[in-house]
Amino acid sequence: MHETTIDEPRTGQGPAAAMLRRGLTLRAVLIGVAASVFLGDWTQYAELIIHGTQLSFTFPPIGGFFVFLCIFLLFNVLLRALYRPLSLSTPELVVVFTMTVMASGIASQALAQIMIPMIAGPYYFASAENDWQELLLRHVPEWMAPQDPFVIRGLFEAWPYPVPWRAWLGPLAAWTVLVVAGYVVMMSLVTVFRRQWIERERLLFPLIVLPVHVVEAPDPRRLLNGFFRNPYMWVGAAIAFAVHFYNGLHAYYPQLPMINACRLGGTTVRTYGWAVPWNALGTLRFAVMPMIIGLSFLLTREVAFSLWALYWLGEAEAVLGKALGLDGLTTAAGGDSWPFPGHQTAGSYLALAAVSIWIARRPLWGIVRGGLALRHSDDERREPLTYRTAVWAGLAGFAVMVGWGTVAGMPPAVALLLWTVVVGYCLAMTRLLAEGGMPWLDHPYWAAQDVVRSIVPYHAMQPAGWAAVSMATAWAYHLRVNPMPRIMQSVKLADETGTSNRAITWSLAIATAVAIPVSYYFLLGAGYVHGGVAINPARFVNLARYPGLYMERVGTAALKHTDWLSLGILGYAALKLWLLSFLRMRFLWWPLHPVAYAMSFNVYVIREWLSVLIGWACQTIAMRYGGYRAVQRWRPFFLGLILGAMLVCGVWLLVDGVTGLRDHKILY
Repeated sequence: MHETTIDEPRTGQGPAAAMLRRGLTLRAVLIGVAASVFLGDWTQYAELIIHGTQLSFTFPPIGGFFVFLCIFLLFNVLLRALYRPLSLSTPELVVVFTMTVMASGIASQALAQIMIPMIAGPYYFASAENDWQELLLRHVPEWMAPQDPFVIRGLFEAWPYPVPWRAWLGPLAAWTVLVVAGYVVMMSLVTVFRRQWIERERLLFPLIVLPVHVVEAPDPRRLLNGFFRNPYMWVGAAIAFAVHFYNGLHAYYPQLPMINACRLGGTTVRTYGWAVPWNALGTLRFAVMPMIIGLSFLLTREVAFSLWALYWLGEAEAVLGKALGLDGLTTAAGGDSWPFPGHQTAGSYLALAAVSIWIARRPLWGIVRGGLALRHSDDERREPLTYRTAVWAGLAGFAVMVGWGTVAGMPPAVALLLWTVVVGYCLAMTRLLAEGGMPWLDHPYWAAQDVVRSIVPYHAMQPAGWAAVSMATAWAYHLRVNPMPRIMQSVKLADETGTSNRAITWSLAIATAVAIPVSYYFLLGAGYVHGGVAINPARFVNLARYPGLYMERVGTAALKHTDWLSLGILGYAALKLWLLSFLRMRFLWWPLHPVAYAMSFNVYVIREWLSVLIGWACQTIAMRYGGYRAVQRWRPFFLGLILGAMLVCGVWLLVDGVTGLRDHKILY
């Protein structure tokens, strides 16, 4: 990583120059707002209606990055060629990028596409057979969802009337209080951990390397910076673009054979017919994805090696368990079995959050103590928030989350447990993306509400409490695109480009304020016009039924005691991560990185391990035979692989949007 040159006046005189230096100019904000509104609409069409490549699943999100690239081409290439002063400065580009990235997640599975179907779903799918009315809905407060059955049915089946906003305003306002409180907590944690992760531990943040190169200012007499003039970059971009563009043609011309290794999911080998215990390997996937190869080349060799090596060690654990007869072992709470990938992921996430806090305990305690005392420090001038604001706002935000859960029906201790686990998962995911560098990251399948179910016996909480936990899954369950990692990446991008972190804070706040109502508007519009069940069963059937199904599992298991086996497996995973962390800090030669263990049961690592291996092998060969200079010389080629893959996804989404072709996914 390197410091880029900021394309702005060097005088630094006066408020206008200061504002330009921060990047928070009126035109940058207006462009970011326009992009956020566009993403709110495009995301619903691309993901819900035509079922194309997910715009928001990657870090940075494909949709947000593609829109940003279009803005970059318009303002910093075309306008620079016509009239140079009209082009955006580097800090302004960072502000626009931050707003598009934040808005992209909110429009999709960070909020709208998950929350609205899940709060209405139990009412729609309740029937005499499942008895959800008695089991769940009679314990749910009326303010959580619209109560008119025709309003609920219209969302799932469509109706010819305007969107019934009056029925939705109250529930959406109540849930938005929880969401905004959670975002405040995330922003506060990013402020508290920024210096530790960026300046002290110097985490790599591989996912922002490409945006840093894109926004880098060119020489005064050139239209494009050195990155866009590098021939190696264009070779890599052309290869990735050509491979995915060719595979994409198969949907329109089925007679064209696909490059199976480069398609979504790769080539599969099913081992269920193999001899015992090797059939425990399940389905093996062999995928060669240019984007993952490029990102793996940017990682440290330690992390890249650990990602694919620990995946195979996890498979060995499954084979060993099969050989020992442990493959049928399950917990009292159910939902997972040997080698308990959901439990192990959950335990490692919580342990990673705890280890991150422990490593930084002294500076963190100094920040918290100073913030509580309302002390001012010169060190906080570069932070997204002042330490006083971060500490008190974080505490207030978390108190609102706990209070919200209590009003919903949870005992305060259960609400505290639920939201602590959620925040722990978010902190761990932020660390994983800052250090592990994969563009996809899943939440633990043993989610926060499952941890609550493991600890709290069934009769220790009233049905209203379990109903509140069940409904809270509308925000606590699907964390794979939670905004905290994106906030931290934007702060790192600001650090690399000389952009003010306060400008990042304001841009995030503005993007959130715009994206939340816009995403509600377009999501409800899509549901009531087209019918949610018809356009996207994954959101409006599978996820929408989850709160009711969770309540069924709670009542069916009806645990009389704490599920000690579940907690033991969580502890086992936490111990493994702690041991890997200890060995890495004690022995320089230790090859396995703890963040890779936390990701080893991730469905995306399971799918992309071969691509990671190829990227690691390329970096290892370059370093061995050419040294650091060879790695730096070939780095633009691998960045080009990432750029080409993201560009071709955007191009196919535009083509599919015009033709109306459905289920055409290039990347997931």
